[in-house]
Amino acid sequence: MGRPKGKLSKGQPKGARSASGRKRERAAQSLTPCEGVVRRRELYRLPANDTGEPDASDRRERRGRQETDTCDAIGRAYCAGLLGGGELADRRLQAARTIAARYWSILGFATPDSLARFQPQQPSGPRDEERDARREQALNDGLALIAACGRDVRVAFDHLVIDPNPDQGPPWLDAIVAVNRCGGVIPERYSKMLERALVGLDALG
Repeated sequence: MGRPKGKLSKGQPKGARSASGRKRERAAQSLTPCEGVVRRRELYRLPANDTGEPDASDRRERRGRQETDTCDAIGRAYCAGLLGGGELADRRLQAARTIAARYWSILGFATPDSLARFQPQQPSGPRDEERDARREQALNDGLALIAACGRDVRVAFDHLVIDPNPDQGPPWLDAIVAVNRCGGVIPERYSKMLERALVGLDALG
């Protein structure tokens, strides 16, 4: 025996329907983020420095960027408030992303992660040797500025900006975020690594 006409299935919302059974007025439903995004929002939701709580607009803007900014170490540092605030943090983030993109593109990868070879690539065309030379020179100039700050600065900078850390790492960055969330005291060896990395970023101008 068939279901009586007009009777709704279990869990089916009430409301006016078309002949096909679809609701005539369907309110837009808000989609919730996936578990990974929720986990990252929870982990990086607060600034992790001593500059104080950012204003509401800065907080909203930073939260809105977290889905993509936590895909690398520099992005996680940005979302955790470790790059400073306002224009300073944005400038540091942009400088880091620019030099990392140049570094990995010269090596033949569109993005610095283990899945880069599976990602869509631009169709190969005639090689622009002048453009490639300019990019390589810009990269070398940037790395030279960082190297001039000392070996310790270059090592910390590479950890934060160049080395592939798509989900976690470097360990000292993860430790700083965890300690800040607990309200503890950051070990000096970790805070020194962050300071050196920022010196390298600021050397880029």
